[in-house]
Amino acid sequence: MLNRDLARAGQDFVREAWYLAAWSDELETKPLGVVLLGESIVLYRRDDASPVALDDRCSHRSLPLSLGRVRGDRIVCGYHGLQFDASGRCLHVPGQPAAPDGAAIRSYPIIEQDNCIWVWMGLPHNADPTKITRFPWMTKKGWRQTKLHARIPANYQLIIDNLLDLSHLSFVHSTTVGSPELAESANVKAEPTEDGVLVSRWTLDVPPAPTYAQFGNYDCNVDRWQISRWFVPSTLVIRNGSAKAGTGAQSGGGEQRFEFIVCHGVTPESDKVTNYFWAVTHNFLYDDLPAAEQFHRQSHQVIGEDIAVFKAQQEMLERQPFAPIVHIRYDAGPLQARRMIDGRLAAEARTCGKEKVNVPA
Repeated sequence: MLNRDLARAGQDFVREAWYLAAWSDELETKPLGVVLLGESIVLYRRDDASPVALDDRCSHRSLPLSLGRVRGDRIVCGYHGLQFDASGRCLHVPGQPAAPDGAAIRSYPIIEQDNCIWVWMGLPHNADPTKITRFPWMTKKGWRQTKLHARIPANYQLIIDNLLDLSHLSFVHSTTVGSPELAESANVKAEPTEDGVLVSRWTLDVPPAPTYAQFGNYDCNVDRWQISRWFVPSTLVIRNGSAKAGTGAQSGGGEQRFEFIVCHGVTPESDKVTNYFWAVTHNFLYDDLPAAEQFHRQSHQVIGEDIAVFKAQQEMLERQPFAPIVHIRYDAGPLQARRMIDGRLAAEARTCGKEKVNVPA
């Protein structure tokens, strides 16, 4: 494998999938323009607050509809006032009785769930809402959340690699959630699932990392777990936690349990840019806002350190595309994910062909 293969330069994306397009609170009363898999899409809310996703392009002179405004259940182009409904049909053209043939634009299946806006990028009749990755902790009573949406100049699979190999915590996050044992003595198992990859990492009877020691109130060694569940092609749920060493953590128990769950939406904009949605959720410190905010600051420090790595990687991959790379033991999970994506791409090429549009007659 070469650097250019790692960065997947010029390669297509899995389209028969739901992608996280925005957090719910990013879509308010104004239209929101996003780019998913190289396609420009406008999101807006109807009068009943339900979301709509359309091609972000007026069919008259191609001004982005995201520069227009919402009027009732329609979106109005900000250039010449053409109006489109949620299906993409052009319902009004100022100065003439009917829209011309071909004025309709593409619509996309869209679902709002768990404070997330999800858009289906494949064939519309294949859009199954039950296939959306669930993030129930985003709205669960008694749980706190802190989140981020970052537009990162890096290929999305570099981020998936990072999240399926958490040995990097020892070196990138040594002042917060990292400790040497995560790389040197972890018991790691990577296994494919029906819809992704599961990587289980256990580090037993080790000193707690700084963040764990502080918020878990440990004065002893711990058994620590990191369970990464990746769903094809671009979402993850990672369960992180610890308990006093030798008290039954591996069987689901454990004394003085400390746990938090991180939700990830890794949405490609292009082969060089990714919109990364990240949220830490937890049910401890719910009644202690100052301590919760301190935990959130440390969590944001962690994601900031990761983003710096992604940017630096992408720059090097582009600078030296033909440099060879090697794999190590902890790459088992990331490599399984890459092979699974390649398999989905091949399957879509065989079955979906060029039919990727949903435009009303």
